[in-house]
Amino acid sequence: MTDEKKQEFTLRISQANKSQLVVILYELFFFYIEEAEASFAEGNIADYVSELGKAHECLNELIASLNPEQELARTLTQFYFYVSARIGAAIGSRKTEPLADPKRLMKRHYEIYKADAVNDTSAPVMGHAQTVYAGLTYGKSDLNVSREDGSANRGFYA
Repeated sequence: MTDEKKQEFTLRISQANKSQLVVILYELFFFYIEEAEASFAEGNIADYVSELGKAHECLNELIASLNPEQELARTLTQFYFYVSARIGAAIGSRKTEPLADPKRLMKRHYEIYKADAVNDTSAPVMGHAQTVYAGLTYGKSDLNVSREDGSANRGFYA
């Protein structure tokens, strides 16, 4: 993952509410699957396995975010376990074919969560994150991003 992509995801995470965080986890899952497939196409099996491991970590976060007391959560857990098993099959077989079904199914769930997140007007999970304004000013060749944190020093004092 490039530094620019990391910054993009970090910014979105710092400004996201609970529903948006789930959407971001799905997007990270798809990003890592795409990276894995690109590594496989280049013949780099070590990176293929590593990227699939990162996608698996996204699944673990999705599972951890569920409330096990609800029936829907138990169903989703079984679904995520199925996707996890298919990723394991892809790692074990060193082939991309086992990823087709999980990608299709995860895409359906992603679309549902994405539509639901639009209606969620709750506050961001990170309450004391910097406020970021993009697009207010432009540089010679790019967009400037301004941050406003309300204090001159955001670090810890030793």
